[in-house]
Amino acid sequence: MAERGLVIVGVLTWLVIAATTPVTLASSVALVAFLALFLFATRQTCTGTLELSLLVAQSLIALAAFAIAPGHFIPILLVIIAGQLGHLPRRVALVWIVMQSAVLGALLYFRADRDDTLPMTLAYFTFQLFGAFAARMAHEERDAKQALAEVNAELRVATGLLEMSSRAEERLRIARELHDLIGHHLTALSINLEVASHLTSGDAKEQIEKSKSLTKLLLSDVRDTVSRLREDEPVDLAAALRSIRDAVPSPSIHVDASAIDVTDATIAKTALRAVQEIVTNAVRHSGARNLWLALRSADHTLTIDARDDGGGTDHVQFGNGLRGMRERVQQSGGTIDVASARGRGFEVHIRLPLAGSAA
Repeated sequence: MAERGLVIVGVLTWLVIAATTPVTLASSVALVAFLALFLFATRQTCTGTLELSLLVAQSLIALAAFAIAPGHFIPILLVIIAGQLGHLPRRVALVWIVMQSAVLGALLYFRADRDDTLPMTLAYFTFQLFGAFAARMAHEERDAKQALAEVNAELRVATGLLEMSSRAEERLRIARELHDLIGHHLTALSINLEVASHLTSGDAKEQIEKSKSLTKLLLSDVRDTVSRLREDEPVDLAAALRSIRDAVPSPSIHVDASAIDVTDATIAKTALRAVQEIVTNAVRHSGARNLWLALRSADHTLTIDARDDGGGTDHVQFGNGLRGMRERVQQSGGTIDVASARGRGFEVHIRLPLAGSAA
């Protein structure tokens, strides 16, 4: 898959070559055929054997065009081809360039001043090397950015999960401390006041009764507070999603999570892990520029709808990441649907039951 910049530069270079090549039927057909193959080969959906076949066809057309057409700049087409070799293994790209240059040298030898054959061949050989390695650097930089984005997304999710776990543990610790210390002491105080009320009379007994009432009220308040602390608090999924969005430079992530209310920490963790996998797939495989994430909670159900504008595929294969996401969703009692088509991006739809649902 080529970078968008390579396509633009390739087309501009082709225009310069076409403008400086004498117009003949053979040269026109060759140049138009080369441009068509180049544009098709650099589409996001063109990969694997098809891409290699198109590169071979481009090489043959470029060399044939130079053999039959009088254009002096036609060999520059080989540099355009070399720029498409940046993502191939170095040895394959080098062998490809050497073979192109060898055929070009032979053509130069038979149709030009033989004294210029070696310098011209070496010049075009170095141009091709420059184009191939410049493209390789761009691909490696893109891959490094993708890897960094994946790690950042995973780190943000791990941070969110750790924060949720820490908050829950701290609330539980406080609840236990209130119950074990203040609750027990108030219970003991209430018993002591009850005993004292039987041993006194008059104004002193009246004050003890008031103290007993206050103690019971305080004990009731402590129990209510402990109960509330033990309850799950709402999880700020929207903040966690914005954190993931900010950590990934490409594709652009558009988050719509304004209407979610999740208190179940297990469901929240499943949702975050699912979003992480969706983002990772978009970064690593889709070639998309945009990823849209929409989360909603209604009717005791949390819905996650994601789609991108990448190349898509006609046959969705569940790798380790998608299988892991499906397993986590199913373990939480939810469902997952995946849809894609070549040229139409990738979609994921997840439904997770919330507390109070029938699931």
